[in-house]
Amino acid sequence: MGMVSNKGFKWLTVMLAALLLFAFTVPGAFAEEGAATAKGSLVIIGGANESDNAELYNRMIELAGGKDDAVIGIFPTASGSMSSSHEMKKDFGDYGVPADQVRIIEITEKNYADKVNNDEVVAQISECTAFFFVGGDQARITKAFYNPDGSNTKALDAVWEVYKDGGLVAGTSAGAAIMSNTMIQNATSLEALQLGVTYDESKPGLWVTKGLGFFDGGIVDQHFSKRGRIGRLVVALVHEKIDYGFGIDENSAMVVTGNDIQVIGESGMILVDASKAKLDKKGVYTGLVVSYIEKGDKYNYVTKEFALDESKTLIPKGKEYYEGNELNTNIFGLDAAKNALLDDLADNTADKAQGMAFVLGDKKDKGTGVSVVFAKNKDTKGYYDATEYASSILNVSMEIIPIEVQIKEKK
Repeated sequence: MGMVSNKGFKWLTVMLAALLLFAFTVPGAFAEEGAATAKGSLVIIGGANESDNAELYNRMIELAGGKDDAVIGIFPTASGSMSSSHEMKKDFGDYGVPADQVRIIEITEKNYADKVNNDEVVAQISECTAFFFVGGDQARITKAFYNPDGSNTKALDAVWEVYKDGGLVAGTSAGAAIMSNTMIQNATSLEALQLGVTYDESKPGLWVTKGLGFFDGGIVDQHFSKRGRIGRLVVALVHEKIDYGFGIDENSAMVVTGNDIQVIGESGMILVDASKAKLDKKGVYTGLVVSYIEKGDKYNYVTKEFALDESKTLIPKGKEYYEGNELNTNIFGLDAAKNALLDDLADNTADKAQGMAFVLGDKKDKGTGVSVVFAKNKDTKGYYDATEYASSILNVSMEIIPIEVQIKEKK
């Protein structure tokens, strides 16, 4: 064996250190590569999934291998108790999966240090054909499934192997937030727009960290329309220079098979295209494009093409039901952005829908906030469902403008 010179040894040492640093600090790069080649499917639920949502449960069981062959592992990690895991186990049983084929894999906030690199636990995971991450705090999941140095635990590697081989990974609420490579939490839309991004969850602002990376199409957010999270998703996308964001509603799901996303369930999904977005020095966001799709609609996140459910028909220009709209003074409120897109634009003769959100200062007569403007453009198209209710709209321009407000009593 030849001798290595002192100079050569130093060079090798530096290179090895650099490679190790890369491996430990950029796990997302490996997650994206794995997600791109995985044969499995994802069911990403926006939270508050109801037990009677047969479409949702039956789709998960189908993608898990069917009632006879599915072996579903439930992770209670995000929750502070076991109750939601036991409820999910019961739900799967009610839809026909034998009880011994639905297993709660007890990796919790209290015991994960002893579980995630335990070979017996890994063997349990490897026997599964599907996994379900319950809701709660998504940070508990990432803290548990990554080692302190940022590398994958044995448990996470085992989940990835099942997913790569064709298995299902599903999750609700926090279990949805962990699906993308970049994970967000801890702020409302207005807080995110006014305070910006933080990488420390103990500090104010929109906390951005790494998720588990099973979905490589962009950032996923959940409880989306009910909690008015479109503003915080915009902040995350623009700040992190990520082109696409997916906001999934409650009791609804993004079903990801291959490059296709199909929306199922009670409500829908807002897609935010930030590929041409700009943020100027005054805090104005421009160049955003948003779309809203519902049950049965599909979107290919590689080709960027929509395929709406065959029951849907184009809303004829000039034949819209509504004429004009009003300023919404709580645009990040319950379903406000969704209603602005559908009722105030898709099925409306108006070309713009405007809303605002603000917070008052200590004196309660002045405050700061944002104006949000949705506007039709040459590519905007609205669609009726089979009951002639506006249910989808594609390619709406969006801008967000900081504002000051003053409250005056009427004399």
